[in-house]
Amino acid sequence: MPTFLQEKDAVANILGKTDGSSSAVIRDNAINNVRQNEIANFYPFSWLRKSANVTTDSSGQADLPADYNPNHACKDVRIVNSGQGDDYIFTPCTVEEFDYFSADQHRYYIDYNTSTNLWRINTHGDTDTIRVIYYQIPTTLTSNTTVDIIPDLDVIALLAASRYWLSSERDETNHDRFKALGEARLNLLVNKDKKANPQRLTRHNSYNLGYNRAG
Repeated sequence: MPTFLQEKDAVANILGKTDGSSSAVIRDNAINNVRQNEIANFYPFSWLRKSANVTTDSSGQADLPADYNPNHACKDVRIVNSGQGDDYIFTPCTVEEFDYFSADQHRYYIDYNTSTNLWRINTHGDTDTIRVIYYQIPTTLTSNTTVDIIPDLDVIALLAASRYWLSSERDETNHDRFKALGEARLNLLVNKDKKANPQRLTRHNSYNLGYNRAG
């Protein structure tokens, strides 16, 4: 995993500069922007998964962590019990569908809590502790020695360089060139992650919604 200093050095090298160890606001902002937006939003990478326990209030609501990325659905939402095979696994639904389900059917939807400025999970539960596996927005890097969670130095450097060319130099040709190179590297990163973490079939429970389907 690269450090912030290694990322700054890599971008400086692409730009033909030698100021990697020095603070450069536009360059450093570009690095964090591509990490937190272009890369984190592009695909639910396995190395962005994070787990947290949240406790719902009397209305069945609980705020999600501040680094929750709403661009990707949660990987897993459940109440963890002590025995084997006795967890209560929640299934997502839309807010319009929510009232069709009862508490024992364990459904949830996510909306935005304007009171706390955080994303919020909504369930039928009452003061339940729920484990949520979600995809995080990487933290902003500020210290040179901080190790990044993103495992590929080249994809960060190429995409950050493309942003720098546009923001600082107003050079659309170099912006387009390095953005294309960065996106090609990003797609390679997706393919590697898919191979390392193949999708598995998930069993879905069948619920009685109170009516019979025709046919």
